[in-house]
Amino acid sequence: MDYLAHRSIIIAILAVTSHVAATTNVQAEQATIQFDMPAMTSACDTSLPGQGREISFDLTLSSLVAGAIDDSPQSIPPIDHLLVQCRLRDRLPVVDYSPKTELQTNYSGAISITSKQEQTDSFGLNVNSNMPPFGAGHAGADDSRKLSDSTEFQRQAPLQAIIASGTIDRGRGVYFKLRWTTQQVLEGEKRFQLSFAVPDAWRGGLVDVEITANSVNRSIFGSQSLKPIAQRTFVIAVYQQNDPQAAEIALRLAHLDRELAAYAKKHPKSGSGGLSDLWRRILPDDDKDDSPKRWYQGVTSDKIDPYMDRRIQSLPMNVRVAVLGYTEAARELMLLSEAG
Repeated sequence: MDYLAHRSIIIAILAVTSHVAATTNVQAEQATIQFDMPAMTSACDTSLPGQGREISFDLTLSSLVAGAIDDSPQSIPPIDHLLVQCRLRDRLPVVDYSPKTELQTNYSGAISITSKQEQTDSFGLNVNSNMPPFGAGHAGADDSRKLSDSTEFQRQAPLQAIIASGTIDRGRGVYFKLRWTTQQVLEGEKRFQLSFAVPDAWRGGLVDVEITANSVNRSIFGSQSLKPIAQRTFVIAVYQQNDPQAAEIALRLAHLDRELAAYAKKHPKSGSGGLSDLWRRILPDDDKDDSPKRWYQGVTSDKIDPYMDRRIQSLPMNVRVAVLGYTEAARELMLLSEAG
């Protein structure tokens, strides 16, 4: 086989592979996933008599899948599963969480299996003769035996985890893994409940939430791999129920968070003008500060110093004031427990 023939075969294989991959992942590529969570929530005291203090609160996640989606039963879901990870920023231990791991099957009951075997033995003899002058004669014999064996039993329907949950970070955080199935759709609202052991003087804190939507890449050779198609982080202010001071700080944080998020969405690049452009040319860009919302996520997750970071210094004055106000309010909420 000459070079041109080899080349034609390779091109054909690559074309088929690309077509299958594109067909398999067309929904994941066309669909966009948006997440939303409240900026604040209240915690109630769920302590048991004779035990340490415990607080519980709810987190509500809303998911919106936008784009071209095939709703037929045979279609591949736009999301294989959602992974939600939650931690109190002061790393207090987890006491309980909900929902717990849940198994489900697509079958309504047990599966009936019937095994049937048949064996047949047959013997036959047929003789025709013509002997003049005596005429024609016919003789025949037949022997048939049939053996049948039938077995019927039931097998439990296969189960799959539509919800898996557990602790992470040595019991300082919780994860929830929700799978898209024929009986569970991940679009819409999902509610989670978390309980933490806290000091007696606890009045408020911050919860860091990380959300990842994963799809499955299926190659022409049968191998599969996970692919993140949407990621989002949230910081939620939690305050003690019936505590007006803690509620006021949490509300202030929520307003500042909304203000910073709106500016980050409108102006994803931190800063503009000659001085900012000069800094970008001179200083190394290790953390890709031009990526959308990078500085906003750094502020809300307490991963950058707003007083020293050059990205914050390059922001307009009103945005820098909001950044410093958010940082101080977050610190104030965290220190309430020590002051109480």
